[in-house]
Parts: sequence; C-alpha cells; structure tokens
Amino acid sequence: MVADASYEDLAPEIIEKVKLLILDQLGCMIAGSVHRESLRLASYLEEIDPGGEATVFGACKRMTPPNAAHANAQAGTMLSLDDSYIRYGHPGNSLLPAAFAVAELLNASGPELILSAMCGYEMSMRLGLAISASVERDQKVKGYSSWQVFGATSATAKLRRLSAEEIAGAYGLTAMHAPPPYLRKLPLNWLKNNYGWANKAGITSVDLTIAGYEGNREIFDGEFGYWIIAGSDQFDPDVLVTPFAERSIVKEIGFKPYSGCRWSHTPIDCIRNLIKSYFVTHEGIDRITIETAHEFVRDLNSDVWPDTVLDALLNIPYLVALELHGKSSALGLSDQDLKREDIAKTVEKITMTVLPGAQERFFKCGMVPVRVTLHTKDGRVLNEYAEYPKGHPNGPPFARKDVVAKFLGLTTPVIRRTRAERLCNGILDLERHTVKDVMRIAYGDPEAST
Repeated sequence: MVADASYEDLAPEIIEKVKLLILDQLGCMIAGSVHRESLRLASYLEEIDPGGEATVFGACKRMTPPNAAHANAQAGTMLSLDDSYIRYGHPGNSLLPAAFAVAELLNASGPELILSAMCGYEMSMRLGLAISASVERDQKVKGYSSWQVFGATSATAKLRRLSAEEIAGAYGLTAMHAPPPYLRKLPLNWLKNNYGWANKAGITSVDLTIAGYEGNREIFDGEFGYWIIAGSDQFDPDVLVTPFAERSIVKEIGFKPYSGCRWSHTPIDCIRNLIKSYFVTHEGIDRITIETAHEFVRDLNSDVWPDTVLDALLNIPYLVALELHGKSSALGLSDQDLKREDIAKTVEKITMTVLPGAQERFFKCGMVPVRVTLHTKDGRVLNEYAEYPKGHPNGPPFARKDVVAKFLGLTTPVIRRTRAERLCNGILDLERHTVKDVMRIAYGDPEAST
C-alpha cells in the first residue's frame, strides 16, 4: 500500500489535514526545543554528529537526518501538546520528525512530504489497531513507540521511493531497532515514549535497506509475529492490510489544545465550560468531584503534590486547578506554578472517583468519559459531562484557525512572530513548495536554522 500510494489520489481534505498535522508538530518541536531536556539531548547528539542537511529546530545547528529527527522528536514531546489518537499515543511525533528531516535532505517537494506523512500515519495506526492488546494484557505491558516506529519507516521509505519488497525488508529491520514495550514496567522520565529513538530507528532501517541489509519480510505474519514482540496477546491482520481508500485513519487523528495527557482533556474542557457558563472562580469553590474511567483515577490522580512539570502533566486535579486560577496549560506548564500554595489548596478540594461504564467505553469506543460536579460556597451544584475532548474528530472542534493560533502562540517566543508567520504560511501552502523552499521562506539564508 505504501509503495503504490499516490499524491494524485489524495482527497483535498486529506491533504489539508496532513498539512495541519505537520504545522502542529513543527510548533511542538520548536516550542519544546528550548526545554532543558531537549537542549541536553541536542548537545549530546551534536558531540557525535559532524553535521548534515537536516535542521535541529531551536538548537542553531544541523545534523544528519537520524540525529536531527531524534532531537526534534524529543523536543516535540516536551510540552505534551503533540497530536493524539485516543488509546494509541501520539503518532505524529513518532514519524513527522523523520519525514521532515529526510525530506529536507532530499529537497523533496511539498506533495512528496505530504504523501509520505500520510503513509506514515496510516501504516502506524493500522499496525497499532491490528495488534491492540486485550484489556487484561494492556494492564500488564504497554508500548507506543514499539509499533509506531513503523510509521517513521513507512514515511522515510516513501520519500526514498523504495519498492514494496524493499519496504517489507525495511520493516524486518525496523523490528530489530524498535524500543521495547516498557510502559508500566519502568518509571516515567523525560524520554517519555522514546519517540526520538523511534524516528532514528525508522530512518536507520531504511538506510540499511538501501545499503543492502536484508530484513525479515514476514515480520508481521503468523502466530509468532511482531504482535508478540510488541507486548500484545492478539493480532487481527485484516486491520493491518485495510486499503487506504477504505479507511482514512489520518482523518481520525486529534489535535491537543492543552498540555497534559490526552486523558485529562475532557475534565479540562468541562471545567472551562463551567467557568464560562457560571462565572465560577477558585475562591467560590467548596469542592469538586471528577468521575471518570478507572484507568484515569488510578494513573492520573496522585495524592502527592507534583514535584516536577513531568509529574504535573499526568495529574488531572492539578491541571483542572490551573484553569480555575487562570493558568491554563494551553501553552505549557511552568515550574513557578508548582510553588503556588493557592493552587495547592484548590487541588485539595478535588476528588476523583470512578464513573460507571467509563472504563468500558474507553477501551471499546476510544471515549474519554467524564462528569465534573462543582459545589460552590453559595450552595449551587453545577454539572458538566463530556465523552470526547476538544480537538478530537467527535469532540468540540479545533479548526484550522485554532491550529494556526496554537502554532503562532508556541513558536513566537522562540523564533519571533515574523519568522513564525512565514513558516506557518509556507506549510499551509506546502503543495506549491519544496521543503527547502519552506525553510528559505521562513529563515531567508538556506543555511540558517532556528
């Protein structure tokens, strides 16, 4: 399917969606590039990389595509604002850094980048859906980059114009480079889903295929296929080979308006609606109850005050309290807010409990059900219910103008407004440019970087 995919066959709405996904991911990478953990990794990669054709955003340097993609993907996850597919992670950050870096090296056309990105999304998510574990197995072992790495391989292979046989071999090599499914096994750190390595692994697998390495072309097949390596206990091959024309998964990818785990977004939407509708403030709150899936109550409801921003990204009461204090996570979280006693006191008023049926709807339907009940000091009891977060195709809309506003809000502090606007316009008009043209439009000097 990847080898035969053609830009001319893409519907206009698919082209538009992919351009917005590229723009959104670039915004996350640029904004996240100044995070200390991004700078730490970029500094390490610079020591081992003599330089290349691919831009490392925010680092004022260029590297070879595998390392540039590694650095950019790490930056893209820092603010936890990268795109989302409910229950299946953040596919864009596992493939777009690779696609952009290789496209820049090859001076690929805008249509070539769009097509390669579409192939990456479609193959990545088909594999994720095909090997989706049972609920019981999911509770024991889990990994996103373990299979999303094939999205980076697919996008890179399309840009490199590999044949179907070569792509199959590259998939076999990808399996040998893929990160293990370590979630639920290891403590969380700033590598998070390790998407940086997934991007590097995808590019490397294609490069090795071109160099003559042979990979197992049947890596997905049979009772001992890749689904076992990825930690699953079941496999539906029909989902993996569903033609692109029968289902466009890229249309189902959602944009994230707030920092924090995607599971926290419906509670944030609810509290924002309550604030807007009833003019409530943190001073007028007696207590708040958040009812949602057991998964979220267990994993995103720490009784311990978050010590770091990383902890805060996975703390629903903290993220909800920020909204009540006018400190929305829409542009990221700050260390300074972790020191505020008034926010801590609001968090103490928030209780999370299990909403009957929510766990089943999460696993079976990809919903994020939540009911927020707010008790005010003047005796009012206010309720808000939601199933899909803003930016999800079935949730409150996050239109083109919202993606653009998010991009400009994220990037302007890093690269200044004029440059951010030029880069934005270049991506929105991507079908008329090469990738290097877009960089020249944004930065002028073709050797310049952010």
